[in-house]
Amino acid sequence: MPQIVQVKSPVLAVVTDQTGYVKARNQAEKLSQKHGLTAADMPMAIQAMTIHPEVREAIRPGWIDTITGEYHGLRDGDRSYETWHSVGSLATAKGLEKAFSRASREDSFMQTADDEWIAIGKGNYNGQDVARIHLEDVRKGNVPAAGTPYTIFTLLDKDEANINVKGQLTYDAFMSDDRVLMVAGSPDNREALAKMLFGRKEDGGEGWSAIGSYHRIKDASFGAQNKGRLVLIDHHHFGLVGYYYDMSKGGRGRFVVVGAGGAVRATHENQGFSAPRNAGVSEETASPSVVKPTLEQAVIDSPDADWLYGQ
Repeated sequence: MPQIVQVKSPVLAVVTDQTGYVKARNQAEKLSQKHGLTAADMPMAIQAMTIHPEVREAIRPGWIDTITGEYHGLRDGDRSYETWHSVGSLATAKGLEKAFSRASREDSFMQTADDEWIAIGKGNYNGQDVARIHLEDVRKGNVPAAGTPYTIFTLLDKDEANINVKGQLTYDAFMSDDRVLMVAGSPDNREALAKMLFGRKEDGGEGWSAIGSYHRIKDASFGAQNKGRLVLIDHHHFGLVGYYYDMSKGGRGRFVVVGAGGAVRATHENQGFSAPRNAGVSEETASPSVVKPTLEQAVIDSPDADWLYGQ
């Protein structure tokens, strides 16, 4: 059973049920509309956890899916690795549901329509301007505020991108890795995430000596068919991972929607109420609550490491 910790309202964020991937994304969409919140991309999730301890406690040590995607494609014949934050069809509930059934069983990539790929490359999507930022500018911190739709790109055969092979990264490797930077969305976000994951436990960190960055840049093709997949922050030291759960069974999803305010609401049904001893709240006066998974849940929900490391 999840632990429910009472905090004050208004709603700061909502964490969806752990359920089928598309079902969880659709649930996030409905919760966003109900509470006036937004499904979180990676920059938003990192900042929400950094600024609000309640959100971090609700998310960790479980995983959290985001609407940040990583993409492989060609731009004028050059291999382009890109991250799209809060933009593109996969960032929408309907678009993800449509593409999910055709996703690769090997690496979870989904085809990206040519007109979408071209529009994003021109900095416009569905009539909306989308900031398009080269990796070099991101390194300098020239990025929009979290929640603003924007994309980051690097041409692998022309730029000097420092992207480590997939696997576990030490602190120094993590802080210099450009794939980590592109997924996190900015140098500040990468630094905040590193502090959270590598930081000493006595200072509020998780104390890991290495954190994963799992991608398919050297394994998956950059052919004529452009493709993308959404990225998650996995639990424990697994780190930043392209979506990988078994899609033949509908996958597994756990999204978060965020906004300004002061609470995290659980979405599990019929879960009952409890509060820390001496918390000063009662069932009658209960406002939105934080779901904090137990360690046992985190271990049970953790994917097999050998399967993960293949992603």
